[in-house]
Amino acid sequence: MNWVIIFNRLFEIINTEGDSYYSGTRFLKSIREVSYDMPSYTEYIEQRRNNNKSTSRKDYYFDALMAQKEDDRIKIVSNILDTVEHLSTEKSSAIRVIINPTQTNQVTAPTAEIPEDIWNAERLIEYMENLDSSITKGNYEHTLTLAYTCLEGFFKSFIKEKIPSQEHLRELTPMSVQIRNYIKTELETNNIAYPEQTIILISTVTNAICNARNNFSDSHSANRAEKWLAIYLRDNVNALVRLILNFI
Repeated sequence: MNWVIIFNRLFEIINTEGDSYYSGTRFLKSIREVSYDMPSYTEYIEQRRNNNKSTSRKDYYFDALMAQKEDDRIKIVSNILDTVEHLSTEKSSAIRVIINPTQTNQVTAPTAEIPEDIWNAERLIEYMENLDSSITKGNYEHTLTLAYTCLEGFFKSFIKEKIPSQEHLRELTPMSVQIRNYIKTELETNNIAYPEQTIILISTVTNAICNARNNFSDSHSANRAEKWLAIYLRDNVNALVRLILNFI
């Protein structure tokens, strides 16, 4: 693995002013999160001065990284990329391909299979697929918007099919309550035992998705969504759709 190329590409990202910038303290801390042998910034710089080594950022960043085992280097670089890839998606993706050439850099989850006869099924399937690709590209705010839109379309499909009297609903949370109550009634009518918390989660998770979308969506760009939130909501959309499909 060519670590000179990897480091040069990484340094180009973390040497840029803004949220992606890594000061010496921040960079050494990222190494210490993987390797506990890494001293503090002050101790490390003092050691280099005593050994007549360069204290320029690029030089000691490279030396500090190369002092670690290769597996640890990969973890360190991956962890750093997790914090900057939403700011420099293409450059981060190029580095991930180098450090992990045998695997795709896509972050995927099992996708719910939506029957073709459901109203607007083709569009819903497209949204589900785009959830994964938007995470891969580091566009987490867009992922949240897609999660909301996908669930909105699917809920409308379900209500159109099973609860047509509620087709006037436009907001996601009221729709989720109607779907939750419908499923609850179906289970109780057929004397099927179930953990009530599971059904309650339909509206609880939907409300969480609504709040996340309102706080971090494309139209609210002052707030930046994190990767973990995008993945969490993507997984919950998949889980909700797969659950509700059992009742169509």
